[in-house]
Amino acid sequence: MNTRCLRAALLLLLCVLLCIALNAAAFLIDTDTMRQNAAQGTLMIAQEGASPQLVGGFKSAQLDNYTAALILKTAAYTGPESLPQKAFGGLRTDLPPAEDQSAWDAFCTYGSGNGLSYSRYWHGYTFPLRLLLCVLNTANIEMLLLFVSLALACAVASACFARAPAALPGLAIAWFLLMPPAVGICLQYAPLTLLTLGACLAVLLLDARIERAVGMPAFFALTGLLTNYFDLLTFPLVSLGFPLALLLCLRLQRGDGLRALMACLIGCGVAWALGYGLMWGLKWVLTAAVYGPERLTGIFVQAALRVSSASNGETLSRLNVLRMNFAVILDKPAYLLLLLVAAVACAAVAIRRAVHLRRAGLRVRPDARMLTLLLLALVPVAWYLVMANHSFDHTYYTYRNGTVSVLACFAALAYLIPAPRKPAPFPRP
Repeated sequence: MNTRCLRAALLLLLCVLLCIALNAAAFLIDTDTMRQNAAQGTLMIAQEGASPQLVGGFKSAQLDNYTAALILKTAAYTGPESLPQKAFGGLRTDLPPAEDQSAWDAFCTYGSGNGLSYSRYWHGYTFPLRLLLCVLNTANIEMLLLFVSLALACAVASACFARAPAALPGLAIAWFLLMPPAVGICLQYAPLTLLTLGACLAVLLLDARIERAVGMPAFFALTGLLTNYFDLLTFPLVSLGFPLALLLCLRLQRGDGLRALMACLIGCGVAWALGYGLMWGLKWVLTAAVYGPERLTGIFVQAALRVSSASNGETLSRLNVLRMNFAVILDKPAYLLLLLVAAVACAAVAIRRAVHLRRAGLRVRPDARMLTLLLLALVPVAWYLVMANHSFDHTYYTYRNGTVSVLACFAALAYLIPAPRKPAPFPRP
């Protein structure tokens, strides 16, 4: 146990050091092609608009092109500041509108000069995006991200079918509600999407090895850490909820008791939160070290705003914010039909298990262990109530946190009835 804890601590420390090193190494890459592709990409985004919808009338299909342009300009920034300032400043150049140019077109213009800092985030996408811009333009990068996300989704579905088939209907509908084309191509959404799918695949294929090597809480702490490193506060709970729901399903099938499942739920959830929160705290400490402690004032003001119950000077109802986020899904008849189909599929799994139990002469009763999945389903509810301002201002992507509730509830329905236990084989003489 002590050796495993030591390995876990070493893994997390090395990951933090690697993240810091990549932030600095990114700005050692600077080519004309990178700059040209960044300029072309921001112009392409300007033509698309700040928030286009891939499917008209569906908020779930809305892209965040404002942040995509910000990401491109931040990743490809080339200013006169020192390397530590670039590494931890989240710098970009915003040019004033030229004659006959709108503010949106000016924002989507890539240029050089002294940078405007967006320092409360890590901007961990900078290194990989800067490398990609050296060889690909933005449109090709988007297509590459979409292909990788769909390939990973197929791999996760295949692994889920092999390891936890009862969870597959819930996983499929939750993934679809994320709107795969949008999360695949949008530079704002793609990093967290790829991280989530990678974590799900690791849980489904390597859970036993991870448990022996470092323990599942350490794995979720690492996932939370990387979520904070790459994400700009979009829908971070999916990187916790999707792999944790699958892990609980695997442990249910293994026969773990309610106490062990609760320990898994709480331990992995707290570990993820610590990885996420402490990584963010480290970023603020490094920012203060480079730019001075006065920079923290603006960060704390923004953090207080995001958990407040006000937006643009108007008071919000936290319950209404909760309703608005789930309404992105529940107000669409097409989504409701798909949810009904998924519910029928999960109920069919439970009914099939009940029939097998009856045929075996066993008592049919609900499995109390699936309550752990229902508790996981409540986590997005708590998130919306706490992060009211942010969830109100950005409903078109924060609604995706709620897909964790969808996955967890459907998985709970599928595992409502315990699977019949196979009889133990007779020992050989």
